[in-house]
Amino acid sequence: MTGWSKWLRSHLIPFKQNRLLQIIIAVFIVFWIIMAIRPSDWKIWAVENALLLVFIIVLAIVYRKYPQSNLSYLLIAFFLAMHAYAAHYTYQNTPIDEWLKQAFHIKRGFYDRIVHFAFGLLIAFPVREAVQYFLKLRTKWPPYIVTFTMIMTASALYELLEMWSAYLFNRKMAAQYIGLEGDPFDAQKDMTCSLFGVLLAIVIFLILHKLLNKRHTK
Repeated sequence: MTGWSKWLRSHLIPFKQNRLLQIIIAVFIVFWIIMAIRPSDWKIWAVENALLLVFIIVLAIVYRKYPQSNLSYLLIAFFLAMHAYAAHYTYQNTPIDEWLKQAFHIKRGFYDRIVHFAFGLLIAFPVREAVQYFLKLRTKWPPYIVTFTMIMTASALYELLEMWSAYLFNRKMAAQYIGLEGDPFDAQKDMTCSLFGVLLAIVIFLILHKLLNKRHTK
């Protein structure tokens, strides 16, 4: 088992022998600890990381019955690292946003939109992998349709969860936590970024599927 197949079939390797997965987890933990040191706003950091912690707990529980491939965990870890980075600075004040504002002469930060795009792009693969495992969909289009639906549903639910978290924890910081920055359509634009991300992911899936089929036919 080498190359691409090793990444895709790594769920067959016991955790104690899966060195790559252990490295992924260790690197993420170190990065998260660094991002937890003196965040810009402790309250916003706590709310943002509460959601992250819940997601990690769910992954740990599901792992016992359904471990995913190392590629899926790498993509998930990269996305969570992007979120942890934003939580440290708050989504509106990341160094990336400051650079974008100066480079393109814009007033609003766009790192949050980048993260929403990354959600659609990066999380699509783990979702598709889970869909194929649990639903046993072997034909071409149903896995993509279900993956698309689940990503967009999760994106919409996140916007609702984000709103209620800010509303219940601290109404005064709700606008800053949600990151409206004066844009009444912020939630809809965030979801649009997730839409573009998952559509790009599906295009990549189709291209890879076509390339793999060509190799098998040779």
